Amino acid sequence: MMRRRLQRKGAETAEAAVTLPLVVLVIFAGFEYGWLVLRSMQLDHVARIGARYAVLSGSNGQGVQERVEAALAQAGISGATITFTPTEPSDAAPGDPVVVRIEVPYASVRLLGLSQLMPLPSSLEGRASMVREPDA
Repeated sequence: MMRRRLQRKGAETAEAAVTLPLVVLVIFAGFEYGWLVLRSMQLDHVARIGARYAVLSGSNGQGVQERVEAALAQAGISGATITFTPTEPSDAAPGDPVVVRIEVPYASVRLLGLSQLMPLPSSLEGRASMVREPDA
């Protein structure tokens, strides 16, 4: 009876040694994917901030750039590439779309750095498009 209990304890230890790293990896992967979604949503939000300014009467490319950079800094995101079309929002005719696109390497916004263990994107992108308003 005692021998059987000792053998079972050894089996439980071996099972725990095999499954514990997998459980920990799944938990950390959940954190990393959650972080990825958060950062992606932040990039979309920042792109909307830039597009919202770009479609207003009297806006200019420098102002869009400054607002996007300030919002990125507030979110703690650095190393982003910011593009908008048209490059000078005042060149867009009323009713034309203005697109703001932000791309950042995932390595610069990652949480845990598990890219060797799980599939993660090489970069994240935020994009917003709005229609240019008529000049007042």
